[in-house]
Amino acid sequence: MQSANAISSTNTYWINLKSKLSKYLKKNINPSLYTYKIIGPARDMKNFLGNRADAQVKFSNLNLTANSHRKNMIATAYGADGKRIDSLNIIIDVFTYHQVYMLKNSVPRGGEITSSNIYQTRIPIKRMNSRLYYDGILKQKVATRDIPAGIAIMKNMLRHEKVIQVGDTIQVTSGSHSISLEFMCKAISSGDIGEMITLNCPDMQKRTMKAEVLSSGRAKLI
Repeated sequence: MQSANAISSTNTYWINLKSKLSKYLKKNINPSLYTYKIIGPARDMKNFLGNRADAQVKFSNLNLTANSHRKNMIATAYGADGKRIDSLNIIIDVFTYHQVYMLKNSVPRGGEITSSNIYQTRIPIKRMNSRLYYDGILKQKVATRDIPAGIAIMKNMLRHEKVIQVGDTIQVTSGSHSISLEFMCKAISSGDIGEMITLNCPDMQKRTMKAEVLSSGRAKLI
């Protein structure tokens, strides 16, 4: 028994059938939506009655909306009287074009995604994997791993935005436990709990200051 992956590209029987299959696929698969790869027949073709160049063969069972990318098509051979005489399973892989986010420049783990570093493009994917790719608002999300430039961003590569984001109004404390001052500032950088952020504090003599994030909306001057 000959496997689909082992068939020779010079096999005359396969050449005859593949040329018919290629014409069928070209007519029935929209290249702007899908791309495909012909794998080959599921069994030895020597005894297939549709292996001659002049054989009448029709193809069926192409389901482009099924989740699996691997399609098991059927090639049916017909005699001169129009009656079905034989059939053969043929395997092809079909991939769906999907719009994804990518980065212009790499971002390290814990780094923040900026709007200027984002672009979208279309790539061929397995249909069943479409939900794995990130499709929300990407700006200000945080990388859970190093993300190289030019790869499709998946949901598991990101987490929520940092607890304090640029433009947030922050309650800032200064001083010791016994003597403490509180005032309001604007964040001019983003940060998570324990990280340092830069603040603009219009009520302070020194307007630009550094603070440690304590929680959402709260920070302490350092």
